Amino acid sequence: MDQQSLKEKTANGLFWGGLSTGIQQLLSLVFGIFLARILTADDYGVVGMLTIISLIATSLQEGGFVAALVNKKEVNHKDYNAVFWFSMLAGLFLYVVLFFCAPLIATFYHAPELVSLAHLSFLCLPISALGIASRAFLFRNLKVKEISITSVSALIISGIAGVIFACNGMSYWGIAIQNIIFIFLITLFTCYFSHWHPTLSINFKPLREMISFSYKLLVTGIFMTINNNLFAVLLGK
Repeated sequence: MDQQSLKEKTANGLFWGGLSTGIQQLLSLVFGIFLARILTADDYGVVGMLTIISLIATSLQEGGFVAALVNKKEVNHKDYNAVFWFSMLAGLFLYVVLFFCAPLIATFYHAPELVSLAHLSFLCLPISALGIASRAFLFRNLKVKEISITSVSALIISGIAGVIFACNGMSYWGIAIQNIIFIFLITLFTCYFSHWHPTLSINFKPLREMISFSYKLLVTGIFMTINNNLFAVLLGK
């Protein structure tokens, strides 16, 4: 019975995963065409300068613990709670650090406008941290349908918002706000569908059992991020 249930969940997951990927690609193409007619390459370039920093910071705040939770043989509330508080504290810490480093980033790129833009864009870190443990819960329980609905819904709403911002001449500010809306909705829907809630009993001991697995993913993820975005950094400079 359990094996049959697993097969059904796997088949259902493949269906919803494939459907979600197709819809997201189509929506990204449609919104991309609309925005490309309104925004300039410079608008995307300004936001893109902060992308690699955001991606590395996101990897650090996740710490590889999402995959560790998914692959752990037995998981309980303490495990999810430990990951939640680690991600939350890491996200807040990274935001504060990057907030004060914004002038240095702007100087590196010779783009003064990046100071205020960085202060806004990096808000994605503490916002996304709220949903990291819940996302692991959905993945572990093969809730692919819920994950798909979350991604598609967030993309539709944030995409429409992005078009509206662009039409109102908000340029790169519109792109940054669109990204924040997307992250906020992903976090909101993920927490809603997971039905998991953190508690104030903070205990990081469960992380010790996962760190031998998670740190490998963290290091690999950071190297891949740098490798995939290094050209954009050099081009932006």
